Amino acid sequence: MSPIQIRLRELRLARGLTQVQLAELCGMPQSTISRIESGSTTGVDFETLDRVAAALGVHPSELIVYGKIPFEYRGKTYILSDVTAEVENVPAGVTVVWGIQGQGITFPSEPGETPGDIIKRAKRLLGKKKLA
Repeated sequence: MSPIQIRLRELRLARGLTQVQLAELCGMPQSTISRIESGSTTGVDFETLDRVAAALGVHPSELIVYGKIPFEYRGKTYILSDVTAEVENVPAGVTVVWGIQGQGITFPSEPGETPGDIIKRAKRLLGKKKLA
C-alpha cells in the first residue's frame, strides 16, 4: 500500500455533500468519487485532483496526505501515522493529526507543512520525552 493517500471523504462530509452531489459538481461519475474515497483506484490524475479540489474549495495539495511516514531518530526507526479518525474534536482547519506509533505522542498538522517539516516536529517532540 502506498503511503500517499487522497483525503476526500472527510472534506466532502465536512461540506455536507454526498458522493453524488460532489460528482455532479466535478462533472464526473459518482463511481470515480467512490473509488478515490475507498482507495480502490490505483491512480488519480492531476486533472481529477484539480476538479475535486475546486469543487470542495480547497487547494489540491490539501487532498494529498501521507498515511504513514517512517523516520530515523537516535538510531531507531519511528513511524508517523495519520490518526485523525481516532481523535475526538479535531480543531477546525486541521486536516491531519499525526501520532508517533508506540510513543503516545500526537500533534496536529500546520497549513503548508511538508513531510520533512512534520518529521522535524516529531523529532523535537521525541527529544522532549524520555524514551525507554
